[in-house]
Amino acid sequence: MATTNHNVSGLDEDFRYGQLAIEGRLITPDQFDIAMDKAKESKRPLADVLVEDSTIDSTTADRLSKALKRILKDERARTEGGVHVKKQIGGYRLVRRIGEGGMGEVYLAEQLSMHRTVAIKILHQKWADDEEFRKRFLLEARAAGKLSHPNIIQVYDVGKYQGLYYFSMEYIDGVTVDDLIRHEGPIGLEKVIDVTLQVCEALEYLSEQGIVHRDIKPANIMVMKDGTVKLADFGFIQQAMVDRELMQEGTTIGTPDYISPEQARGERDLDVRSDIYSLGASVFHMLAGKTMYSGSCSSVMRAHIDSQPPKLKNLRGDVPERLVEIVSKMTAKSPIDRYQSPDDVQKELEVFKLDLAGHSGELPTSKSGILNVINAEKERIVALEKKLKEQRIATYVWMGAAIAAIALAGVLAALWAVGRGG
Repeated sequence: MATTNHNVSGLDEDFRYGQLAIEGRLITPDQFDIAMDKAKESKRPLADVLVEDSTIDSTTADRLSKALKRILKDERARTEGGVHVKKQIGGYRLVRRIGEGGMGEVYLAEQLSMHRTVAIKILHQKWADDEEFRKRFLLEARAAGKLSHPNIIQVYDVGKYQGLYYFSMEYIDGVTVDDLIRHEGPIGLEKVIDVTLQVCEALEYLSEQGIVHRDIKPANIMVMKDGTVKLADFGFIQQAMVDRELMQEGTTIGTPDYISPEQARGERDLDVRSDIYSLGASVFHMLAGKTMYSGSCSSVMRAHIDSQPPKLKNLRGDVPERLVEIVSKMTAKSPIDRYQSPDDVQKELEVFKLDLAGHSGELPTSKSGILNVINAEKERIVALEKKLKEQRIATYVWMGAAIAAIALAGVLAALWAVGRGG
């Protein structure tokens, strides 16, 4: 293990070391906080403290250290233009790098056979070197290629070229919701509702295919110039990196700002309600201009599990109470207390949108919008009738019990009188 001077740079590396360990489920956020405090006090590397406290063994500590070194080395080695610019990969000519994540780099490219502009993601070599990950990557990417929905970025092709693994996808000429928030602050109510409704369309489709996205966040929601919303970057590939304890190969942890409580606890058997929570956290960010929680990675993860978010109304006074209630239900801590499907969220939002439009005279014109409003109102009426019926039954039961009690009291009084007369 390293025994370098524990200066500011060392603390930064310790923090990233801890993130890798948490994401790999080798330590808990609480263990990380305790160990970090000890590392700061003793001015020793976090790895040494974790081993000394028997939180992890020395072999695991060394693997994590090597992983972090590879990450830092890769970051230093990258140039602004990207290492593959002007190269040709398979049938694609790379133009310029347009993004990067823990899995690989994304390039603007031309598909030569179709003469169309696409985006192409190329796996970092550290992932391409792992045989089982390669198999899963190809399997999942091909499965994504079979999906077809207007609110999901289309995957065109997946393959290998001279040792490089890649997949090409639809290029979106637009901005992410994250970009909108950073440049414009809180987003207008109508825009928030429109974006959310379209993401719900995508999630409903994915749910029908048995797919959980796992990584819903503003940075993965793209808005095209015509207003169409596209959902990007499925989280199942990122989950694959964790599933086989591939942290030693060097990956980076994403933001926990939108993670569901069950994801934060490390549960694997997730369903669409986890995506609904993450979408709710994204809606909160769109409305408030800030995330539900802030702080270190571990503190934010803990907050998603057991802390209530700040009151949305206090952060933005013009948010209607009904919308506050919808966001609150989307982000309930327990999945059973949330909306049970994206369709449920849509129905609530369509009715709210109708109420909002009533002030401006703009009513839904699409068939789906009208049907959603009608169905939502029918369900509300049924729920209200059920509630009233339950209340009536309860009233009848109470009245019956009261009558029985009065009758019993009368009988007892008569018996008592007879007893006294005898």
